[in-house]
Amino acid sequence: MSLQARLKAISRFITQGNRLPTALGLLIVLFVIWLQLSPPQALRTILQRIEYLVYDQRLSFMPRMQRNPEHNIVIVDIDERSMQEEGHFPWNRIKVGQLVEKLGEKGALVIGFDVTFPEADRSIRDLLETVDLDALPPVFNETLADIEQQVNADQYFANTMQGPADVVLAINFNRQETVTYNELPPSIVEIDPELASRISLEDMSGYTGNIAILQDAARGSGNMNQLPDFDGVVRRVPLVLRYGNELYPTLSLEMMRVYNFAESYELLTNRYGNEDVVYAVRIGRGAGAFEIPTDRRSAVLVPYLGPNSLRNDAYFKYVSATDVLNDNEEEGVFENSLVLVGTSAPGLQDIRATPLDPVYPGVEVHANMLHALLESQPIAEVSGGSSDTESLFSGFQSQNQAVFPYKPDWAPGAQLFMVTVLGIIISFAFPYLGAASLTATGAALTAAAIWLNFQLWSQFNMDFAQAYVLILIVLVTAANLIYGFLSESQTRRTIKGMFDQYVPPAHIDSMLQNPDDYGFEGESKELSVLFSDIRNFTSISEKLKATQLKSLLNEFFTPITEIIFKYNGTIDKYVGDMVMAFWGAPLDDPEHRQNAVAAALEMLEKVEELKPVFKEKGFPEVNIGIGINSGLMNVGDMGSTYRRSYTVLGDAVNLGSRLEGLTKFYGIKLLVGEKTAKDLDGFLLRLIDKVKVKGKLKAVECYEPICWEKSAGKTLKKRVKAFHEAQQHYFEQNWDEAEQGLRSLLENEPECELYKVYLERIESLRETPLPQDWDGAFVHTSK
Repeated sequence: MSLQARLKAISRFITQGNRLPTALGLLIVLFVIWLQLSPPQALRTILQRIEYLVYDQRLSFMPRMQRNPEHNIVIVDIDERSMQEEGHFPWNRIKVGQLVEKLGEKGALVIGFDVTFPEADRSIRDLLETVDLDALPPVFNETLADIEQQVNADQYFANTMQGPADVVLAINFNRQETVTYNELPPSIVEIDPELASRISLEDMSGYTGNIAILQDAARGSGNMNQLPDFDGVVRRVPLVLRYGNELYPTLSLEMMRVYNFAESYELLTNRYGNEDVVYAVRIGRGAGAFEIPTDRRSAVLVPYLGPNSLRNDAYFKYVSATDVLNDNEEEGVFENSLVLVGTSAPGLQDIRATPLDPVYPGVEVHANMLHALLESQPIAEVSGGSSDTESLFSGFQSQNQAVFPYKPDWAPGAQLFMVTVLGIIISFAFPYLGAASLTATGAALTAAAIWLNFQLWSQFNMDFAQAYVLILIVLVTAANLIYGFLSESQTRRTIKGMFDQYVPPAHIDSMLQNPDDYGFEGESKELSVLFSDIRNFTSISEKLKATQLKSLLNEFFTPITEIIFKYNGTIDKYVGDMVMAFWGAPLDDPEHRQNAVAAALEMLEKVEELKPVFKEKGFPEVNIGIGINSGLMNVGDMGSTYRRSYTVLGDAVNLGSRLEGLTKFYGIKLLVGEKTAKDLDGFLLRLIDKVKVKGKLKAVECYEPICWEKSAGKTLKKRVKAFHEAQQHYFEQNWDEAEQGLRSLLENEPECELYKVYLERIESLRETPLPQDWDGAFVHTSK
């Protein structure tokens, strides 16, 4: 028989009956086994994403560890209110020392700082650096030297660490930079140096430590790093990091050691062939020591108690740092407590994404770790008839159940066995099922696999990989369905799916008529950009509950967005209380300046309409400032592989944002750049100022579109003209004429902040020599 004949015979054999779907099923089994054992990097990334998704959903839906009320863990929050009342962070070390003193007096046992102190605090002499001290009388310098010795902020802070509460400082390691700042304390992790260099750990390239006087005074030091997975979510924390051949514990682990009066840690390893693998970290020595199981890189999965407690203290008590400093906290809240000092302020950049909450203060991650470590320590059971030391330590018992989720060493082998056995069974059984039975059976097996996985998590805290079994069931089911129905389905990505979140729905049909003319590719074009921000939003948010704030923002943004869409605008983004929009992309708009300003005026009218509505609902009054600028901008789909956005970038965009910020300075609600005002038609414009914003040398004229010109009364037009005349005198340095005109205007409009700004300038500039080329431009030094 020829080779061709043999191939045909094999083909007929395979395609006969249910042999082809069975063969496809077995091939899928081999494919899944290959995925588990040695997938390429691209597939490995996809599988890891699936595992992360399963892990996050499991953590969300399954019962989590309950907070133990015996563990009094309190977070002292350097929040926005603290910075408003106490000053911007970093604070003077005397204030930080006073915070430590207060906490110690109120009963705190251990204080862990989730911030570093890498530089010496400014001394009195530093504050007088602009003063020529040599020109002053000698007695002043002698007195200054005496004061310096008595008022040393860093020494004061260091002295407070010797108080009743033990203090643990943080070290910030990094992977990318090799820069080292200050000296590291000696490592107290017990391990052979040669072994420490050989095991697999998270390696750090650089670090930022604390100044020596503080480091020496602290009871311990721990790394503050929370290394997120590649999707940016913090699921695990390494208990130990490696810098060179030295090992350093995480902040929560170091607080646990200090709390238990332990002297050191021990890294436990097992040898597999020629490789030494970490499996646990042991805290302390003797009968009271206990072990924390880890993965091979000394990391543990964080057993989150729930979403962040920032607003409701659901799992951890938050106390504002300013309340501690001013003795305004609840009585007894710090009694026998372990305190973490950190920040929830967005501006201090310690916000993390976690499986349970995309906005999660990093300090609360440490709190969850500390709670789990406390739950992991042995429980002392002492019989009443014995009081000797040996009996005491023999009574230590570990918790009955693992606190930290863990993956057993035998998990990969068990998963491989399950995939093989289950795959063979369904490969032979599924071809005999009808479409409905096949779908039902596939769904039932999927549900059973998920249920089993969740039970292992719930009952034993075991983290088993779920993706491979689910992929096997889904692929075999899909292959049989495709074979049975001989049909395929595919999904098309359309321009509607690309742009309906950015532009008015009415534009989608127009874009679909010429789909090749639109896309996410970047381009430079003349556009207009609008920034709108709610005034005093921080104060408003502090007065409302989270649900009320959400309701207010939803009821505010909905009509504002409708107005932007009405005038053909494209929503760029919402950031807190700020909305950003632009005109001229993706659809060309020759009237983008006109439409942007018309939208802004209607937005201001809508805000006035909303005020009585909000008042009836008990919401605070809302006012906004709007800045608009036009110019050449880069527009397109920008971002990272994880998150992208159709947005605009460029100097013209930055100037639009600056203009919005200047509205508050001038006491007006709408400010536009000169390139926007240049081609406007039908609006009553008032030249507000010539300004030089921060980072720019060239002055820019900014205007206020007051209203549509057709709706402006004679009195308003007369006032605008009078202001321009007084302003021109100001630019020409005719101070008396300018002041006279402005004071006349101020008599009719006593609340106008703009007139007051110019009058203050005139008073200052009268006595100031000005350069010959002075053009009246005002330099704004802040953004």
